[in-house]
Amino acid sequence: MKVFLSLILSLGIAAPASALEAIGEIRASTEGEDLNWQVLRQDDGSAMVQITDIGPLTMIDLHALGDGSISIGMIFHGKPSGDTPPAGLTIDMRPDRGTMAGEIWESEEEPPRMQVDLLDLEDEGRIQASFSATLCRQDAPDDCRGVEGRIDTSLGAGP
Repeated sequence: MKVFLSLILSLGIAAPASALEAIGEIRASTEGEDLNWQVLRQDDGSAMVQITDIGPLTMIDLHALGDGSISIGMIFHGKPSGDTPPAGLTIDMRPDRGTMAGEIWESEEEPPRMQVDLLDLEDEGRIQASFSATLCRQDAPDDCRGVEGRIDTSLGAGP
C-alpha cells in the first residue's frame, strides 16, 4: 500500500494544478493544531481513492494532500454500510507544517476508531465519518500523539 501511496502522491503532485479538482476533505486536530487535506480527482476521472473487493472484503483507501499528506485505509467485512464501522483501519500522516512536520506518523500501536455516518458506494459514492487515533512517529515509536478528525468526501467516480 505504501508503494501505491507514493505513486499516487507523485502523480498528484506532478499533475498541473488546473487538472485537479477537490472532491472532498479530511480534517484533523492534534494537540491544538488543525490540519486539512483535499481528496483530489484529475480531469480524466481518476481520484485519490481506491475501492477494492476481494471475496467477502471491501477495502477503501483514501489519500489526500494539503498540510502534507494523509492516507486512511479501511477494511469492511461484507457489503460496507454507514451503520457498520470498518473491521480494519490504518491512518498514516505526513504533515508539512506544525510540530509534527517532516515526520511519518502511523497508527501501528493502538487501533484507530471510526464512526461512519454515511457510506454510499453507488454512483459517485460518498463517505462521511469521524475518526480518532494515537499516531506514533515511524522513526521514534515512543513519540505518539492523539489525533481526531473528520472525513467528508466523494469516492471519486468521475464525470
